[in-house]
Amino acid sequence: MTRTRALRRSAVTALALTTTMSLAACGSLGGGGAAAGGEGDGVVTFWHYYGSPHGDALTAILDDYTAETGVEVEARFIPYDDFNRTLQQAAAAGELPDIALINAFDTAQMAEAGIIEDLDSRVEAWGEKDAYYETGWESGQVDGVTYGIPHLADVYALYYNEDILAKAGVSVPTTWDELEAAAARITESGAASYGMAMSGIEGAEGATGILLRTLAAGGDLADVGGEAGVAALESVQRMTASGALSPGFLTWNEDDAMAAFTNGEAGMAINSASAINVVRDNAPDMVWNVAPLPRDATEATYLSAENLTIGAGSGDADAAWELIEWMQRPEVLEKYLPARNKLPARDDVPGAVTDPIRATFADQLVHAWAPNGELASRSNEALSLLQQALQAVVSGAAAPAEAAKTAQAGIDEALGN
Repeated sequence: MTRTRALRRSAVTALALTTTMSLAACGSLGGGGAAAGGEGDGVVTFWHYYGSPHGDALTAILDDYTAETGVEVEARFIPYDDFNRTLQQAAAAGELPDIALINAFDTAQMAEAGIIEDLDSRVEAWGEKDAYYETGWESGQVDGVTYGIPHLADVYALYYNEDILAKAGVSVPTTWDELEAAAARITESGAASYGMAMSGIEGAEGATGILLRTLAAGGDLADVGGEAGVAALESVQRMTASGALSPGFLTWNEDDAMAAFTNGEAGMAINSASAINVVRDNAPDMVWNVAPLPRDATEATYLSAENLTIGAGSGDADAAWELIEWMQRPEVLEKYLPARNKLPARDDVPGAVTDPIRATFADQLVHAWAPNGELASRSNEALSLLQQALQAVVSGAAAPAEAAKTAQAGIDEALGN
């Protein structure tokens, strides 16, 4: 699963959450059942949605924990699209896992539904919350209470093919205006079929590029109807018209965008650190590098994160916490994260980012934006509405201002504004 596939969750529906909350109120929640490992059985159950090959690194590190401590970890892979629903069903049956690795932006929903435990007292005794980047740490907070510990992080940057840029006679762009001009020049010069590649596919995944442009213009996902959102849509409209972006990018997911980059079809691409190994494996002879995302009114990137949580009523909560704490040790992360192709969620793990390209991504963590509060629980819906605005503009069905206004109305409704 790519970084965005992890981020692009099937959000827990209001009806399902209400049902689960009702079950919690009736005392039906609680881990420690046979399926969840059972209290005192010496096994820590760990549910995640990492398919192969991404789950291989996780399995290896959990095996290391067992070898070091003697504590058995029973890991269960659940496909991403089924993950939240499976947790809800397990909550109703009283069979939650000891640890659930969840999408960070589902934390509030899971906490409010009574599916995961309050970790405040454990975090206070641990004393390491100040080691985490602020945006990532906030994703585990619900009304000032800690429910999730950041597992890892990922952000976006600009991939570029050095040979293509040189052939087109352009420099690495540092502003969005420069990116537009460079991408258009690459296409015009014939150095590549198009200057830039990014995902625009229907749904939340296809909104990432337009969101990044909105953030750089000083906007926010909750305020795409303002000047920043309109400017972002106008920017993509110009790039499509100039041929800087392929007209087909509205059908591309992030894997497709990176395929266009690795096969030399596009001179630049917007993607996350998850694509580093993709480029290295699929284009070993390419001369390429990464740069921070271009600036506009501000410098910004988009955080993808996952949180380690303890299932409500876990029969082995102490053992679960010991595993979470161990997994977040810098020396463990230095081994795990490069293999997992991700970034640390904390700023004291230099050994995980010694690779210069990975370090460029890590440097962007201080500029990372993520939805919080009510927006976090509605971000999937809000992103989908933003992608619809993008599609309307590129297809010519609506002008940027009109499309931004329509998206804003939908987001306001989703947020209850």
